[in-house]
Amino acid sequence: MELPARGLRPRDIDTFSAVARALLPALADDDPFLAVSIEDLGVRARFPDLFARIAPAEQRELLLALRLLGSRAGGAALHGIPRPFTDLSPETAERSLQRMATHRLLPPRQIFGSLKKLTGFLAASGNPISRVAMHYPDPGPPPRTQRRISATVIDESTELTCDVVIVGSGAGGGVAAGVLAEAGLDVVVLEKGGLRTEADYTHDEAEAYEHLYLDAALGATDDKGIGLLAGSCVGGGTVVNYTTSFATPDSIRAEWDRISGFHSLFSGPEYEAASQAVKRRINANDYSGLPSSSDALMEKGLRELGWHVGSQDRNVTDCPQDDSCGFCVMGCRLGAKQSTLVTWLEDAFNLGARIVADADVRSILTSGGRATGVTADVNGHAVTVHARATVLAAGALNSPAIMLRSGLDHPAVGENLRLHPVTVVWGRYRDEIHPWSGTMQSRYSDHIADLDDNGYGIKIETGPAHPALVAALVGWGGGEQYKRHLADYRHWSPIAAILRDRDPGTVTTRRNGDPRWSYRVSNRDQAMVRAGVAAAATIHAASGATEIMSNTLVPVTWKPDRAPLGDFLTAVDGVGYGSHQTTYGSWHQMGTLRMGSDPATSAVDAHNEVHGTRDLYVMDGSTFPTASGVNPMITIETIAHRAASTLAAKLT
Repeated sequence: MELPARGLRPRDIDTFSAVARALLPALADDDPFLAVSIEDLGVRARFPDLFARIAPAEQRELLLALRLLGSRAGGAALHGIPRPFTDLSPETAERSLQRMATHRLLPPRQIFGSLKKLTGFLAASGNPISRVAMHYPDPGPPPRTQRRISATVIDESTELTCDVVIVGSGAGGGVAAGVLAEAGLDVVVLEKGGLRTEADYTHDEAEAYEHLYLDAALGATDDKGIGLLAGSCVGGGTVVNYTTSFATPDSIRAEWDRISGFHSLFSGPEYEAASQAVKRRINANDYSGLPSSSDALMEKGLRELGWHVGSQDRNVTDCPQDDSCGFCVMGCRLGAKQSTLVTWLEDAFNLGARIVADADVRSILTSGGRATGVTADVNGHAVTVHARATVLAAGALNSPAIMLRSGLDHPAVGENLRLHPVTVVWGRYRDEIHPWSGTMQSRYSDHIADLDDNGYGIKIETGPAHPALVAALVGWGGGEQYKRHLADYRHWSPIAAILRDRDPGTVTTRRNGDPRWSYRVSNRDQAMVRAGVAAAATIHAASGATEIMSNTLVPVTWKPDRAPLGDFLTAVDGVGYGSHQTTYGSWHQMGTLRMGSDPATSAVDAHNEVHGTRDLYVMDGSTFPTASGVNPMITIETIAHRAASTLAAKLT
């Protein structure tokens, strides 16, 4: 059943507020945060604005959930009490949410998880009460720096002509723009997000997610089981990522050659030369990895256990490696992060490339079996770009949707979606950790990176944890537990278990052409997630955590001095590792237009040209034959550099 996105009714807002009140109750406590209401936190007042910012399909599903909860029949089906949620007492409302969170069927858990995510996001951002209560620092105003690039102004319907039009400006599109402009070609870059630079980075979480992330960081797979975090701004994901700069591992390069049917494309010298070129341009280095508190604790635990620990290269220049670095997930104010915005795109702009921001590309133009350009909407103005070659670099979530909207439905388009699903295990330490601060990622472990003798397993990392994201994703064991955890979160450190997923999902389109991302963590991949949870908990215990907590919808806690690890794992097993049992996020999306020699199983050829459509190229993470197993930025840039160099030679 689908409802039209007509907007919220007052009764819908009342229902959401009643749920939020049960999730985050005002407690009888002297602590101002524990005693505060959701009204005082601005949750009710800001909900309509948040609703307006989510995608139409998400709006329809949210309205359906609220209207079910607001009805007698829906209450009976979702939590067993045939009354509107607004009519329940506080005690009954909390018990009803607990039933939904532990329901054997997916829909009640899905509705609970979605509403808890939105409530946490609103409660922990955009108000001074939460900031003070969570001991989260005020980042201060952004610097007064001048923009070094500017976007082409579109204030009416426009037609542009160029040599190459590039859709997307992140790790793939930014590199392609720089390489092609350097070759003397006339380049137009179309970016769906806006142009934001150092002077625009307020480091306010809600604002940063709205302006720098896809779907305001609230997007998810179709069952809402995996949150999808991807950049959506000029510079794309490279503006908001963690600066982690892994080159494509040799084992992955050999695997990709074998799967794709190519001879030494990935494992050969041409690919290696492209990798070295991108690492030089973005200054990927091994001397900027001063560990944060979270990284230092993880490293301590790994060394205590005698497990593998490694240092990560980072693409930064003159990075202070201080507490402020953790805020670079909301844009680097110092320009130290060598994103495509301050490297490849700046190069291209200085060579005459035109960059069009807020450009939603709707279709690819074709004629006689070749691509001739694209159409886009730019703030309500129709834009057509005619080009000798068209490069798709909108990312694995959006590039296949653009092809499908254009009628280019080759067999492999939208198939083989990999997400590197991530879950977290939290450790509480006596000292304050300030998990939002410090170098974003500087240590990792491959101790269980190969669990099946075929290169599939778990990479162990950590990363900055800011309040709104924590409140949205951390588990809920009742209103008081949840609220006390948020108030105490400065003591909690995350360890992430990143799955190299074997089993894929798909990208299709909805009736309005928007993408639908379908993905479930398979049973065999769930077994690897379990191993990751066990490893992360063991590391926390070895580094001195006094309490350890799973990132499940209903959290499981473990005190290592009181019970064995097995008891903790048995309890997590009881919650489960499936959708809306364990909470997952994805920071790496790959594989939906994969490279290969066979048009039946791949979308693009050895030169990144789409099978069957001349002059249409793909240069982003969607081209990966399988999951990369490492943070994918360098791999995306390498593929784009190699492909753009080949295209430049063809066009000049």
